[in-house]
Amino acid sequence: MEVVRRNRFFLWAVVAAAILLTGSFAGAAEFPKDKQIRMVVPYGAGGGVDISSRVLATAAQDTLEQRVDVVCMPGAGGQEGINFVLQQPHDGYTLLVTDYGPLVTTALTEEVNYELSDWLPLVQITEVVPTFFVVSESPVKDVPTWVKMAKENPGSLTVGHGRHLSVPHLPLILFEKIAGIKNTHVPTTGGSEALAFVLGKKVDIGSSVPSTIASTVKAGTVRPLAVCSLERVASLPDTPTMKELGYDVVLPAWYTVFAPKGTPEEALKILEEKFLAALKSQGAVEMAGKANILLTPYGRDKTVPLYDGTIANLKTILEDVKKK
Repeated sequence: MEVVRRNRFFLWAVVAAAILLTGSFAGAAEFPKDKQIRMVVPYGAGGGVDISSRVLATAAQDTLEQRVDVVCMPGAGGQEGINFVLQQPHDGYTLLVTDYGPLVTTALTEEVNYELSDWLPLVQITEVVPTFFVVSESPVKDVPTWVKMAKENPGSLTVGHGRHLSVPHLPLILFEKIAGIKNTHVPTTGGSEALAFVLGKKVDIGSSVPSTIASTVKAGTVRPLAVCSLERVASLPDTPTMKELGYDVVLPAWYTVFAPKGTPEEALKILEEKFLAALKSQGAVEMAGKANILLTPYGRDKTVPLYDGTIANLKTILEDVKKK
């Protein structure tokens, strides 16, 4: 009888384990069938992060077989959107899409409600390059002219950028240090407003990203001066890099999808796989091309070291800023 009891106990243990395993796999297989996925952008609509997120969201609806919404929350310098994602269940259904500005730079310069380790970089959508530009008839013909004018009359030239210490702002600070010049900085809500300020001649120079200014460059109303990358940008092939011009200002930024720490690994794997498939799809490539976005889809094997490296680089730059 004791042998029979042991055999029955073993049989029930095997059945229970099988049920648990089946349930676990079934739960993972169901994600993300329960509800739509939200991708929160901590910027206003119309900027580079928003446009890139919508390319991914549209393509990912096919690979995930689920609705994907993009929600812009630019309040409190992006912290409204970031904190919103943190306050939602960490289940993979609410994600953050951002560059390093509001997420990393703010955390290194202000009090925030999170640690940088609270975020898991999941998939990179694109790598964008801060670009300096002027209205087509501007007397600032090129970067050497800019430097000459700024040295002759320090602070006389105004430069519109994103918010303070945003992705388009940091290269400006570095450029001024290297060139030994001073400009008057004009913060805006994002790339689209910086462009509007240049077009409206409220500022002399703008700093944004190629996707935001591409249509106006094509129309001939805006003229790019230089890009802050190692190599020229495909959408602006005739625009020199700052490095070519003798200024070591190389600060490209990533637009990356983040999940809050604690998101189940099963959900992370599915999101990573399906997002990468979406970004590599013909539909995504065509949409990105129309928006002048060069997709650079990376998975966690690259996004994690890129995130850690950005944090280290920004700490170095910001430490120098604090000394001023």
